[in-house]
Amino acid sequence: MKTIDILRHSLGKDFVRNSLTLLSASTFAQIITFAVYPIITRLYSPENFGVLNLLLTIVGLLAIASTGRYESAIVMESENRNAKALLQLIFGINIIFFIVTQLIFSLFSHPIASLFESGDSLKPWLPMIPIMVLLMGLWQGLNNYFIREKRFKMIGCYSLTKSIVNSGSKIGFGLAGMLQSGLIISTLIGLFTSLAVAFSAVIKKCKDIFRFDKEEIKKMAKKYANFPKFELPQAISNSLASNLPLLLLPLCFTMDEIGLFSLALTIGFTPVFIFNGAMDQVLYKQSVDLLHNNQSIRNTIRNFCLGTTAALLPIFILFFFISEWFFGFVFGEQWVEAGLYFKILLPWLFMVTLTSSLTFIPKLFFKQKTAMMIEFTYFILRVLVLLYGICIKNFTHAIIGFGIVSTLMVSIQLIWYFSLIKRHSICHQ
Repeated sequence: MKTIDILRHSLGKDFVRNSLTLLSASTFAQIITFAVYPIITRLYSPENFGVLNLLLTIVGLLAIASTGRYESAIVMESENRNAKALLQLIFGINIIFFIVTQLIFSLFSHPIASLFESGDSLKPWLPMIPIMVLLMGLWQGLNNYFIREKRFKMIGCYSLTKSIVNSGSKIGFGLAGMLQSGLIISTLIGLFTSLAVAFSAVIKKCKDIFRFDKEEIKKMAKKYANFPKFELPQAISNSLASNLPLLLLPLCFTMDEIGLFSLALTIGFTPVFIFNGAMDQVLYKQSVDLLHNNQSIRNTIRNFCLGTTAALLPIFILFFFISEWFFGFVFGEQWVEAGLYFKILLPWLFMVTLTSSLTFIPKLFFKQKTAMMIEFTYFILRVLVLLYGICIKNFTHAIIGFGIVSTLMVSIQLIWYFSLIKRHSICHQ
């Protein structure tokens, strides 16, 4: 309650109301996800999870590129007509991207799968990747359109629908004995169903959403050309850096080890992403409105960080001491080692919780190029520590090095964000 009172006082009632709308839906979705994990970890093996998470890592990287990062511009655009044109631009880029990637993964599935230690397990599912990328890319556009329209309930509805359908399908397929296929098909069904719900809401509100104005679309593509030029490489670098263990370690280690690590990542990042998904979308809109009114966002960002630290730091400290016991008790004895990886990653997870909701700050001050250079440095350092772990053939050492470098770099990013805000505040005093 104290944290909510701080945020309400410093950020306003609208911020707290909209954040709680998203947070309540996201929390319910999180509860559903965590409630079924003790069941599905007893139905599926670490190898099954390893293949799924490697697929989703590839999907996540491609989904970033599938929009050109134009979705971020939707929130910043003040004209409804321009926002709709940006959404249509994203639709067009997504469809073209789907066609190209579908051809690549269909024609070259064997050489792509052979790159990984357990390529035979991965190969049958590679043609599913472009479909998942299309569904994720379309949602990225719709999600930002809903933020601009302040339709936060719709974003919560999407999260709930995806969680319920995905979780229920995994249990059903697992009980039916469809192991590897069950995890992947369930994910696809969840993405498709939740996107269908989101599209139905858009069509009801904006019936001419599919009436394309080519000139307007070209105009928006040119106006926000810096997004694919600078923000896209930065976003891909950030995603690559975050997912490097799931991309590099399968080259040398087994899918069982990858599956254990992927569960640690999933359990760690599910609440982090849900929290930030509720906060950053509202915080982004709030900050844009303040800047449009020529006001500083310094107090807004500072109080968000203070409130988040006060609320979450005790939880992170607790899990540092009980993580291995927790994973063994909740998910089964075969997952105890995942608890060790979870403990190693806790400092990084905490810093990500603070900074993920603030990644929009460089674009507010048109510092995408600097942000891109920081991300490239981040990426190179992570590659080096993971390659060291691969060279000495020690999975745990690779994860430790990855966690230390990641924590340091995210801390540097947070300091830089506040320096940008301070500089802007001084200029407008």
